[in-house]
Amino acid sequence: MSNILDYVKWRGDLDFKAVPLNPVDALIMCQLSYMNFDSIIPSVHEKKRRNRITLREACSRFVSSPDFKSRSDVGALINPLSVELLKAAGESRRFGSLFVGGFVNKIDEASDEQFAAVTFSYGAKWNFIAYRGTDDTIVGWKEDFNLGYMESVPAQKDALAYLQDAAACLKGRLYVGGHSKGGNLAIYAASKAERKTQQRIAQVFNNDGPGFSERFFKAQGYLALSSRVLTFVPRLSVVGMLFSNDGTIVTVQNSEKNMIMQHDPFSWQVEALGFVQCEGLGQESKFIGKTVNEWFCSISTEEKKLFVETVFSVLEGSNAKTNTELSRNWFESIVNMKKSVDCLSKDARDNLWKNVQLLIKIVVDELKS
Repeated sequence: MSNILDYVKWRGDLDFKAVPLNPVDALIMCQLSYMNFDSIIPSVHEKKRRNRITLREACSRFVSSPDFKSRSDVGALINPLSVELLKAAGESRRFGSLFVGGFVNKIDEASDEQFAAVTFSYGAKWNFIAYRGTDDTIVGWKEDFNLGYMESVPAQKDALAYLQDAAACLKGRLYVGGHSKGGNLAIYAASKAERKTQQRIAQVFNNDGPGFSERFFKAQGYLALSSRVLTFVPRLSVVGMLFSNDGTIVTVQNSEKNMIMQHDPFSWQVEALGFVQCEGLGQESKFIGKTVNEWFCSISTEEKKLFVETVFSVLEGSNAKTNTELSRNWFESIVNMKKSVDCLSKDARDNLWKNVQLLIKIVVDELKS
């Protein structure tokens, strides 16, 4: 079964003039956005060609950096093959000559924000803006939950500002994409962009990203763009089924049987010019999407906010900043989280228990039907 790493080996000798950009290329650039390019890729969108660096140069700096070992630690939830993907792409003709810039990596615990993005440019012909999905940080996961009840989260606002800056600095067509939360950010930014920016957008690639409220899809900004949005999900999608979705969804064949692992782009099967597609979502995916969304719709905004704040106050009580730290020190983390639960107010405990019971009831009722 072939994946995105195999694709680079097959097609790496063909530039984008020979074979135009396709959804697999888009997913590869989205996956590369998970890499730690701090101090390697310029943080601004360089207008002058002589000030830009290529992905080949960025890869060389990454591999030869004194802190290569720590840079290569992508965390518990990102596939470590991402480092091999960077090496293969950097050494290839197809990706290595792309200019890279505008790397931003922002973590703000005070505002519950995790945001990162990077831009790939094919000369002056086109630019691909890749938004990172949820990384290894606890705050990144909290922001994902906040998507369920907030009109907009900080990462979405920064994604819009990033797109506008890229459009102002760079010439050519614009492609926008992301994996996981990055897919959500791509749709949000493209839908909210100024009209002249939106007119330059050729395609938006949403790779298994969570959705929005139904109201979002009725807004004029989204309607003007909707025909250019492509959504790809694995057959047993979980993340991509959260909240409301719109338009055509392409289901991708997967090499993993585990539902959660199907979210990993390295498990998506590819062929020479695109993904290996299959017919429709699996019943398990439909079941989870329906039950979780029904549960979230059945509680008020205030209850959602309290639930999210309660869950993450317990997680923060573990003193871990990342999922990796949480898993490595699991015994200590559990002890600390137990202490956090004991310190919860009565309202918070009642809300937590009530919502867990409600979710269980919805799951049971759905199973019966």
